[in-house]
Amino acid sequence: MIIDSHVHLCEPPYTQDKLSIKIADGTIIDLGVSRADMSVDCLLHDMDECNIDKALVVAFSGIASNEFLSEVVKAHQKRLAGFAWVNNPRSARSVRELEKAVNELGLKGLKLLPSCQGFSLADQEILPLIRRAADFNIPIFIHTCAWPLGYFHHCLVEHIDTLKKRVPKATIIIGHMGYPRFLDLLTVLPYSQPGVFAETSFALIRIVDLFGINFATRFIRNIGVDNVIFGSDWMGTSSYLHKEMNAQLNIIKKMSLTREEKEKILGENIRKILKP
Repeated sequence: MIIDSHVHLCEPPYTQDKLSIKIADGTIIDLGVSRADMSVDCLLHDMDECNIDKALVVAFSGIASNEFLSEVVKAHQKRLAGFAWVNNPRSARSVRELEKAVNELGLKGLKLLPSCQGFSLADQEILPLIRRAADFNIPIFIHTCAWPLGYFHHCLVEHIDTLKKRVPKATIIIGHMGYPRFLDLLTVLPYSQPGVFAETSFALIRIVDLFGINFATRFIRNIGVDNVIFGSDWMGTSSYLHKEMNAQLNIIKKMSLTREEKEKILGENIRKILKP
């Protein structure tokens, strides 16, 4: 089974209007993607083209609400699962938002994007939310890539280790492998407590482009095949990331890994941590 651990959708109307988001400090970020290209039909089409069995869709403020995502995944239970969004992870309200998302809406994980939500993974104020997610035994997907530019200090991979030590029961997915500081994973994944994973979107293709597929294979072996999960960050057919779903699959297929190791990265690792 192939599971894409990181995709996006947007709510109707599906027009040619371009999407933008407002981040915590009020800055407007233009995503450069049209609403029409981020529908569930577009996603399912691309999944079929790439022989992907299931995808984990993340909610995102102003693009796809928890309520919308809940309806979509209920309509496509065999193909999709949803990760919740909370508006301010530092607030007590975020815990209630997560409880509703899990208990009432049936979502299976939590998505955090520190650079947009305006917090650091080292902030003590987020611990009640992280502990509640751990109580639910749901994975926490944390964006750790240098996007948007100027906010990378919120997304440092080294803080994953701090967070895990504070909440040992938490299951954490490091989105984008911490790119461009992916080498920091060498000090986090092999030595961390169980329950920390690196997701490949955006990073793997660029690592191969810069250093070659043999380097990327050795790197994955060093951080542990059991700790790596495939994700594409699919964000619509007009996104520059559109072709990366298939491109990543081709890279993983070409790696000098065993069939069992590839199956772990492509689906088995994430399948084991998702609640039924």
